[in-house]
Amino acid sequence: MIGLDRLFEREGVIAAGQFREDGTVARAVGDLSPETLERIARLCRAQQAQAEEAVKVLDETTEMDWSSLNGWMVWGGKYVLCVSGNTGVIADASKTDIDQLMVDLFGPPAAGRPIY
Repeated sequence: MIGLDRLFEREGVIAAGQFREDGTVARAVGDLSPETLERIARLCRAQQAQAEEAVKVLDETTEMDWSSLNGWMVWGGKYVLCVSGNTGVIADASKTDIDQLMVDLFGPPAAGRPIY
């Protein structure tokens, strides 16, 4: 996964952030108010718990390997919310490359040493 600043630079991305286990904002960048970001962080934490339960049930009932939730997304109206682990991105679906966003969020962590 790439960093929040780079996620926010993607065309169509409105906000990117990370949420803590208690559903509060750990870090965020974007064009949404702090209050809105906090509400979204709480929503993400609650949905994350539901998605983890769904993966557990699917793993137990389908005889397929669903273990270890990678992420989830909600696409409604013209916006999409994509979450991987504790990191979420909100984007205008008509202005962003959803395929690239999936690679950015769900791909392997950056490798190599930082250059600075």
